[in-house]
Amino acid sequence: MILDMLRLGANDSTMKPLTRRIIGAAAVLVLIGVGVLALRTLPVLPSIAASQIAVDLTAGELNSQAWENPDAGDELARIVADLGEASRTVTVDSVDSAGDTATATLNWTWEFASADQPWTYTVEVPLRRSGAMWTAEFDPRLVHPDLRTDRVLTAERTPGTRGRILGANDAVLLSEGEVIDVGLQPSRLTDEKATLAQLEKSLDVDAGELATKVDQADLEAFVPVITLRKDDYDLVKGSIYKLPGTVFRSRTQPLSRTKGFAQATLGSAGRAEPDEVVAEPASLTPASYVGRSGIQMLYDGTLRPAPGLRILAVSAETGDGSGDSGSGGSGSGGAPTALHTVDGRPGKDVSTTIDVAVQTAAEEAAKTAKKPTAIVAIRPSDGNVLAVANADPKGAAWDRALTGQYPPGSVFKVVSGAAMVESGIAPTTSLDCPKTTRVNGKRFKNAEDHVLGTVDFAESFAQSCNTAFVNSAEKVTAKTLSETAMSMGMGQIDIGTDAYMASVPEVDDPVEHAAAMIGQGKVLATPLAVATMTATVAKGTTVKPLLVLPDARDRSGEVAAPDKKALTEVKAMMRRTVTSGTASALDDIPGDPVYGKTGTAEYGTDVPPRTHSWFAGFQGDLAVAVLVEDGGFGAEAAVPVADRFFTEMNS
Repeated sequence: MILDMLRLGANDSTMKPLTRRIIGAAAVLVLIGVGVLALRTLPVLPSIAASQIAVDLTAGELNSQAWENPDAGDELARIVADLGEASRTVTVDSVDSAGDTATATLNWTWEFASADQPWTYTVEVPLRRSGAMWTAEFDPRLVHPDLRTDRVLTAERTPGTRGRILGANDAVLLSEGEVIDVGLQPSRLTDEKATLAQLEKSLDVDAGELATKVDQADLEAFVPVITLRKDDYDLVKGSIYKLPGTVFRSRTQPLSRTKGFAQATLGSAGRAEPDEVVAEPASLTPASYVGRSGIQMLYDGTLRPAPGLRILAVSAETGDGSGDSGSGGSGSGGAPTALHTVDGRPGKDVSTTIDVAVQTAAEEAAKTAKKPTAIVAIRPSDGNVLAVANADPKGAAWDRALTGQYPPGSVFKVVSGAAMVESGIAPTTSLDCPKTTRVNGKRFKNAEDHVLGTVDFAESFAQSCNTAFVNSAEKVTAKTLSETAMSMGMGQIDIGTDAYMASVPEVDDPVEHAAAMIGQGKVLATPLAVATMTATVAKGTTVKPLLVLPDARDRSGEVAAPDKKALTEVKAMMRRTVTSGTASALDDIPGDPVYGKTGTAEYGTDVPPRTHSWFAGFQGDLAVAVLVEDGGFGAEAAVPVADRFFTEMNS
């Protein structure tokens, strides 16, 4: 309209001078406005071009007129496509110009949800005058200075470092350690038979099975042979490293301090399965480890790290971001180039009460038995579980020490003995110990048909006379027996990991009650429960076992306090068992006096019945329970294991 007025004014000879001046001023203002608009929207200055380029790179689209090759927008989109979950901001840091050229310095900032700190860097943009405007040519180096043609950015999540499991005094029981994957590459096997024969000899693997795997594999495949701890690999490296066809990969995974150390209790961890990675992308990568058993499984959420991030420049054709980072990057193809690394948050440590020295002694002792064996050691003064050892000649690694429920047999006489004292039977009370006795027609007998005759209660305890305890059942109620067991710490309690204690039901049947007096019938106990019972005698008050710290969980289930007089009397009888009873083999153990009780527990339907072997005892501030499955008499199988344990602890 103003232009029309100008045209009209130019032809209207009758227009007054003032009107012409007003119209002329308006025209000038319009021209000024158009110039200002052009200055704001067109890259007529280097600074405007730099600002528009920064806006376009932030948006991922080349929309402004500052580009000489705006059709390169697809290339920009392809370069940053794999970083779609990250937000980016590009700003102008400075612009330096000289004549018809200029250089703009841009600041790139990438924000990643999984990273505490942003990724920042600068790029330089060459600008040149093109007529009235300043422009730049898009080049991958405007996205990152180390990016070249036919390369794109990709994000690779890294697993982070899994938390450790610690023991007493913060000793490391389990942490990430180096392992070597030993493998074969079929294309390199120049003498397959000789290589496989040497691997069988050095690594104790089956050469025939390996041959089948090699035959079925691609020529360039990695055929796994075995995974070794670094120290184990070093022992055999000399005999396998130079074998034609062998290949080796180093990596880390959760490892206990020594092979098999507290394995069943600490548990295992395995690589995350694809469906697990899909379900939990924020915390898992294909290289992450997930707890599968034991403490590793129960505390997986604590031990699990937050993944890190690695930004790579990779081939646009293959998109291959795997492999080691390298110095390459120019041209197409080539090894991926690491541009930025964000460390993952390490997993948190889990602390336990396990003592390395005590655990080592328990494991060494457990290995001496010929049958599956479990040992639990507790410090009576605070209830800390110092050792949980499981050994099996056949290699079955389940935690029988904490979760295996067995008839306790005669070690339960520590409980029934205390109940007898509470019921008025003193250690000096004379009791009859015949070869057999009957309750409602049910026959009970002593081990090996042992006969003591009439002896005092303390002697019946020391020699583990079944018939004396069975005949005393009528003086001890089932309720008293059950309550005494609970007062001695055998009731269920949360120790911080999967564990069972004991079941001592209040039975109504006289035969079942008589059987319970000697740890048979419906009575079941774990080695943990038996060790806790023994620790209670040593301490003189109820012990609450604990394995995983801190003790913040609800362990408030209160039970009646044990009868102190009964515990004192039982303690004296346990000492007599060592000095002159069924555990006399332990009387020469160095150090403080040893107190103990042997046990032989029948199970199954065989005739004669099969028996588990038990020992429960303590020395100083260390209580222990030993179970040898199907071991026979307690004095024959469990006592030698206890002997080895106490000897190791005193060496």
